[in-house]
Amino acid sequence: MLKRVGKFAVLVAAIFTLAFSGTLAAQENLPGNVTLTFAHTNDTHGRIVESKDIIGYPRIYTAVQELEAKNPNTLLIDVGDTLHGLPVVNIDRGETEVKLMNELGFDYMTTGNHDFNYGFDRLLELSKMMNFKVLAANVYKDGQRVFPSYDIRTIQGVRVAFFGLATPETAYKADPKGLTGVTFGDPIVEAKLVVAELAGKYDVLVCLSHLGIDDSSDPTSITLAKFVPQIDVIIDGHSHSTLEDVMKKNTTNTLIASTGAYGSGLGVIDVVVGPDRTIISKTARTITPKNSPDLKGDPRIAAIMNDLVKEQDAVLSQVVGKTAVKLEGTREIVRTQQSNLGTLIANAMLYASGADFALMNGGGIRDSIPVGDITMKQIYTVQPFGNYIQTGKILGKEIDAIVENGVGKLPAPDGRFPHFANLTYTLDISKPAGDRVSNIMIGGVPVDPEKEYTIATLNFIFNGGDGYTMLVGKNQNDFPTDAEVFVSYLKHLGTVTNENMVFTK
Repeated sequence: MLKRVGKFAVLVAAIFTLAFSGTLAAQENLPGNVTLTFAHTNDTHGRIVESKDIIGYPRIYTAVQELEAKNPNTLLIDVGDTLHGLPVVNIDRGETEVKLMNELGFDYMTTGNHDFNYGFDRLLELSKMMNFKVLAANVYKDGQRVFPSYDIRTIQGVRVAFFGLATPETAYKADPKGLTGVTFGDPIVEAKLVVAELAGKYDVLVCLSHLGIDDSSDPTSITLAKFVPQIDVIIDGHSHSTLEDVMKKNTTNTLIASTGAYGSGLGVIDVVVGPDRTIISKTARTITPKNSPDLKGDPRIAAIMNDLVKEQDAVLSQVVGKTAVKLEGTREIVRTQQSNLGTLIANAMLYASGADFALMNGGGIRDSIPVGDITMKQIYTVQPFGNYIQTGKILGKEIDAIVENGVGKLPAPDGRFPHFANLTYTLDISKPAGDRVSNIMIGGVPVDPEKEYTIATLNFIFNGGDGYTMLVGKNQNDFPTDAEVFVSYLKHLGTVTNENMVFTK
């Protein structure tokens, strides 16, 4: 009871302080207007190499250098889901990513749920390699805050306070085995407490938020802005929302900005502060490969990236398992029929998630694995996309549409072709698409139309990829990437044989 009363008293004091923060000691006027520029990234998921759709780290470095040349009051900020994703950053469990972020000159970041995918202890190790600060007011380990809640920086006389918030969804969107003793406080409660502590100490208040704006999230960054209106700027991540997405939904006076996902752009926020320390204007934009076609990547950063990739060769040569049979991943086969490799990958999803059945699309299988040792390089060649395994709940009567979509393009080879684990069906290809499947069974038992089942598959599929639109919005839990889950399963098996090809729950 004392603990409850104590926390309530602190919160009341926080609200009281907030109400009277304007009466605290005034600061001297500034000699003129001051412009602050915050360049920011979110949800890159390892997309560090530039392409026609990915801005890439060499171009981000160039863009930031150009921003700093125009305005020395420029900071570079990331708001999470950065340390984990594609093989290039997963191979050494985030170390390559941190080295590059140091080179780019990041100033702050907060934690995304996927930044915990290597486990809490590894995240702590990575944070100690960083030349910048991780801010997270609501991340606790054994009841103690892990990272600084906030940081105050004076920029050309303007006091700017930054604080960070992680999504509480991390508790179930990262592997619980790596989160022992880790808890995530209510973002709004934590924000009110931090803002109260900062009262009178700042002119501009910036929140680094990995909360997103998805209606399924509670709270969202928009909710945060409504309940904590003292926040001037929220740099947001988690929901993969573009700046345009956020602007359509945000009805508050707080500027909320996000850049989409997967390295699609670099966000730029400009805040102009007047001589009396009040904010005159807040604007946001996004630099993308499409709207900045003349932006060239910095050759020094590109060279560093190339050197780091070369260093990864030793890791790629590591043996993670063996196979006594050829694992078939030939394009024409995996897109028209279930192969032993597709089965094995789906089995790995069941092994990691405990789901009732699993689905791997044929288009996500990019090579075969010959008899002999299986190396990390082979794994990443077979599964190069960095998709995450997710689970969701569906009713038995919804499963027919999933299977029908998977076989709907036959006999033509198509990436949607389904490789299932613990699910079987009867196929009649002579019938029209949408009416080809019967006798669907899970674990050898006919599917109950009204029973709820758990499916494990890729985030790509849950996002409607390969025509699986019936699964959009049904994802609930996150697991590591497809390649990491496959490696874990291979290590569990030791040697793949025809006998252990079938997963038993």
